[in-house]
Amino acid sequence: MVIEYARNVLRLDANSTEFDKETAHPVIDLLPEQQQISRMGGTMRLGAYDCIVKKGTTAYKAYQKEKISERHRHRYEVNPKYVKRLEEGGLVISGVHPKNNIVEIAEWKDSFGIATQAHVELKSRLEEPAPIFVEFVKACKDRKV
Repeated sequence: MVIEYARNVLRLDANSTEFDKETAHPVIDLLPEQQQISRMGGTMRLGAYDCIVKKGTTAYKAYQKEKISERHRHRYEVNPKYVKRLEEGGLVISGVHPKNNIVEIAEWKDSFGIATQAHVELKSRLEEPAPIFVEFVKACKDRKV
């Protein structure tokens, strides 16, 4: 979502360094502390991490609370160098990690479009689906013509 937004709204020749190490605008990149790791092995961001959700956002509407915890399994993140530019361009950063301000959730301002760094499907269950999945189904129902 962030790559698409950077390309089509901000008009940047953007990509992830996972796909193109020489991209002009690495909006998705390894975190600074991951940059020097040569033996990747078990060094990814793995397990449950806290997220502070911004009130008034789709994410907050879904979770109905400011502090959530979701599971992760990745090493690439929204590049902190681009956060301000993305926000100035209209992307809503609706969730961040409380300790180092890593982007956890981003969303479109005026319609349902939401991206999570976490794998919300890992905690989702039939009897208790992930709040973002429920919000997505509600948005689909509301848009049904």
